[in-house]
Amino acid sequence: MFAGDFYRRLKMYVQSNLALVFMVVVWLALPPSNILADDLTVDISDKATPDVIVVVGAGGTSDYEAMFEKWASTWKSNCETAALEFKQIGPISKTDSVTVKDELQSTLKMLDGSDLVVEPIWIILIGHGTWDGKAAKLNLAGPDMSAEDLDSWLDSIRRPVILANCTSSSAPFINRISSPGRVVITATRNGSEHNFAIFGRYLAEAFAAIDADLNHDDEVSAKEAFIRASIETKRFYDEQGRLASEHSLIDDNSDKQGSDVELVRGLKTAGPKATVDGAIADSFSILVNPNVTPLASDQKAERQRIEAELARLKTEFADESKGKLREAALPLLIQLAELYEVNSP
Repeated sequence: MFAGDFYRRLKMYVQSNLALVFMVVVWLALPPSNILADDLTVDISDKATPDVIVVVGAGGTSDYEAMFEKWASTWKSNCETAALEFKQIGPISKTDSVTVKDELQSTLKMLDGSDLVVEPIWIILIGHGTWDGKAAKLNLAGPDMSAEDLDSWLDSIRRPVILANCTSSSAPFINRISSPGRVVITATRNGSEHNFAIFGRYLAEAFAAIDADLNHDDEVSAKEAFIRASIETKRFYDEQGRLASEHSLIDDNSDKQGSDVELVRGLKTAGPKATVDGAIADSFSILVNPNVTPLASDQKAERQRIEAELARLKTEFADESKGKLREAALPLLIQLAELYEVNSP
């Protein structure tokens, strides 16, 4: 009886919502994920407004200052589209007595909380970075900020954190910041890549690009943006006929190793003891379609639950036929489609 009712319901729903058909095809084509349902379990008792904090460092020259402000402006526009709260810190301090570093520390202090919430804190670092072999830092007007500084300020924040350090010599931030509940993206793969990094431009633009939305859910995830920005960064150097001086990494499994874009895209295989990053980063996204209402906190929690179950099924049925996997997954895919249908124009 259930099977008959289910397939009649499915047939009616597919006829009125062709997006579901596309969703099934795309989902079946994706590789199994190593993320389990418990990894995405969150407490939504405190439905705080998401925050995007963009920290703009010292430019050094008027050209860099203008460039960094443009990237920050792109982030502000992205937040307006997604109805996210935007805060820019830097490039100069607001008062003589409070430095840019002080302002960031106090801002993060205000975000301390005892309860987990669904919405992450996005922290975007724009500017120039340095690495002296011991400490990686973001150059600020006034005292610079080290990875160690930022890590200590994040200790009491229990919301998920997405940190994107778009500066040169940014990779050591992974070693310091990587931790459960955090996604860390860097413009470079080591501290020795010390030349100016263009990655920040393309990361900001990725969250404004509908074609960066690989799974067509009207949002761009941290993983999707990382892929898009990495590809565009490589294209920039290729078109200039220059050897690339930056190679981005993403870390979301707290192993402090990071994965490059080829690993994330499945274009090369990780070592026997390595785990490819990206699954958790794919669960945190920013709306790019202005015609769609952003999901509420409880809807985001429900989406994460469904996606975690789908990931579990993909692993469970890895050795089975796609037909069996599809049959097991369709009820969840319908729930996911209905969730988005509520917010569609």
